[in-house]
Amino acid sequence: MAGLDALAPNYRRASERWPDAPTLSRSYEALSACFDGNAHGMVEHIKSFIESVCVTILGEFGEPIPSSSPSATDLLVAALRPLGLQNTKGASQLDKVLSGFNKLTDALTEMRNDHGAVAHGKDAFLDAVTTDHARAFLHAGDAILSVLLNALEGKQPDLTLTREPYENFPHLNERIDRAVGMEVRVDEDGDRPIVVFAVATGTRDEAIEIRVEPSRLLYGIDRSAYVEVLKTAAAVVAETEAEEDQLAPLEEVVRPVLVPAPSGAPLTEVVPKYVGRLTALRPNLEEFLSAEGWRPAPVPADGAQLTDSLLATADQNMGLDWKQRGALQARLKVASKRVLVQFGFDATKAEEVAERLVAWMHMQVPEVTDETIGAVVQITGVQP
Repeated sequence: MAGLDALAPNYRRASERWPDAPTLSRSYEALSACFDGNAHGMVEHIKSFIESVCVTILGEFGEPIPSSSPSATDLLVAALRPLGLQNTKGASQLDKVLSGFNKLTDALTEMRNDHGAVAHGKDAFLDAVTTDHARAFLHAGDAILSVLLNALEGKQPDLTLTREPYENFPHLNERIDRAVGMEVRVDEDGDRPIVVFAVATGTRDEAIEIRVEPSRLLYGIDRSAYVEVLKTAAAVVAETEAEEDQLAPLEEVVRPVLVPAPSGAPLTEVVPKYVGRLTALRPNLEEFLSAEGWRPAPVPADGAQLTDSLLATADQNMGLDWKQRGALQARLKVASKRVLVQFGFDATKAEEVAERLVAWMHMQVPEVTDETIGAVVQITGVQP
């Protein structure tokens, strides 16, 4: 017998329509496993899948479950109603079709009672489902799903409740993106930053404010960025706790401030030319990159150079005592990796090169002092 998706494509179609509906996903997985096995319990799985689709549709439109223990037919009738396919008891030519699908659902229930794995306490192996029966059950369920999914096309669900992904509403997304104005700021909530988005289609007085923690923003939008920042954050927290443990009570510690330690996410700079306190490292850095297998590529339209971009990025992510602070070294590694990726390194290679680059800079970069800063300003006119 052909595969499940070839015989009855609407099961997968329904599952992929709502990828965030966990019950539906589990029902599809159970049905697939049953189909690939010996088909015991096939009708039970088909019936459960259809019921899950009906419940999901009711949730899409904010409609209640018809009762505390509805039958599969009750759920189908309730799910068809918000789709505009309500049975009008003979007033519509469609009624015979809807009545037929209701009877088909009733038939599935009856077949489940005869052949299901859990029907009336029967053991699954006592009621083997033949290939022909399995095919009939599948097609019956597939036909019901086809009616539901086709009726759903063009119907806009309740956008506050829907489980459909963002990508399913391109026309609505474009309408918002073309019409809104937005401002972003960062508020301090105690010792934690909060990102505030002010979104409005009219005057600022009508703006809707959305407040979100940086961690929640990263987790929901860019999971790889969340992981990268987490690597740096772990070192920052550990180092901060260690420093706090070393502080004597009531003792004021004054630290020299020459180059402020960076804060926030690692900063990257892709530039055509770098001039600053690390300028003297350019020839040695080019030798380091050459040893790592890098070969200069044609200069892009914006004139960006890898060596200059790495130096500028390192400058942005080094604090006064970066050689003693693991958090700043981790930050520099993350930022350097992002620059390397932008210049064509694959992610794995960039990770390895960035780690060696930080170790190389640890040996090559001189200690930052008042004298070195003054020398840079005198020679280049640039304040680090």
